[in-house]
Amino acid sequence: MFNRVILVIIFAMGLAANGAAQYGNEIYYSDRTIDPADSSSLFLRFGGSAFVNNKEFFNVYQPGYTLIGFYLQPQLEYYPGPSTMLRAGVHLLKYSGLGEFHQAIPTFTVHHSFAPGFELVFGSLYGSLNHGLIEPLFKFERVFTHHNESGLQFLIDMDFIEADIWLNWERFIFTGSPFQEEFTAGFSSTIFPGEREGRFRLELPLQLLATHLGGQIDVSEERLQTLVNFAGGVVAEWDVGGPVVETLGFRGYLAGFADLSNYLRYPYDRGWGLYPNIHVKTRWVEGGLGYWVGNRFVAPRGEPVFQSVSRVDPDVAEAHRELLTAKVIHNRKLVRGLKMGLRFEVYYDHPARQFDHTGGLHIMIDERFFITTLKSR
Repeated sequence: MFNRVILVIIFAMGLAANGAAQYGNEIYYSDRTIDPADSSSLFLRFGGSAFVNNKEFFNVYQPGYTLIGFYLQPQLEYYPGPSTMLRAGVHLLKYSGLGEFHQAIPTFTVHHSFAPGFELVFGSLYGSLNHGLIEPLFKFERVFTHHNESGLQFLIDMDFIEADIWLNWERFIFTGSPFQEEFTAGFSSTIFPGEREGRFRLELPLQLLATHLGGQIDVSEERLQTLVNFAGGVVAEWDVGGPVVETLGFRGYLAGFADLSNYLRYPYDRGWGLYPNIHVKTRWVEGGLGYWVGNRFVAPRGEPVFQSVSRVDPDVAEAHRELLTAKVIHNRKLVRGLKMGLRFEVYYDHPARQFDHTGGLHIMIDERFFITTLKSR
């Protein structure tokens, strides 16, 4: 089954298409720069976030809740050469109202640039929103709840294409483990037919995400499961350059779902969705309107409100879904290394006549401090 997942990813790479990031998410991206001038230098990098997200959801697909807390990532960062970075530290996740940390995970990254535009990352990855997946495939809040990803990652950044290929190993098993191994494999890329920095930009996205539950040495009675989601389409942005409106854009995606398992856990084995969006960026805020129409669509890592199966009741499923979405986002730099994000999002289920909304305030921290230069012997 693992080989089938890898073959699907290789096939997607051969299509030479791409995956563009969602608007308004820039402050949540990690710094992955390797500067040759940092060679032999040791730094302390301090990353983290303080967050509150309140979901006022009353639909049958996802219950409402409040997510409030913080995560910290203190790490030592060393550059043994002009094209290599080593990073080690800890990821600490704390939810308000709990006396202990929810997660305390050691982190270690080997990041090497083989050539301009070709980089390998081993260990702790540049994960979550860095992958640039659309919301139906990847839930926004995973940047807080599942920020730490571990495995293998290959990054491409050239004039005409950006690509992120990764394997996130989420649960390891030993012989006799009572549960299955679990991993996610993904591919997200962006092709630029024209100028990347021009006033008018055209991008062609392709995204693929495969989740797998299985293993041969565990004693779990659960059956193998392999689910695949994909999305592709077109992104067009125009820099208006006006005193108020800065950018106008359109993003249109066709998304899909396929269950490659021998035994189906969901009522559907195939599905699809259409997700066109328009967005505008002004001097103060950016926002957009979207329309989702889905049929038998399932995405285990995606925002539940877009799906045809319920996270509340496994017996509840609705093949056809229609949503109107609206977002208003305000991002700003507070001081060096400190940024703030303020978001308000609305989802309207047209057939059910149901309004849901979510609001969030997020402080993102990413700063590094020079310690010393380590001379080689």
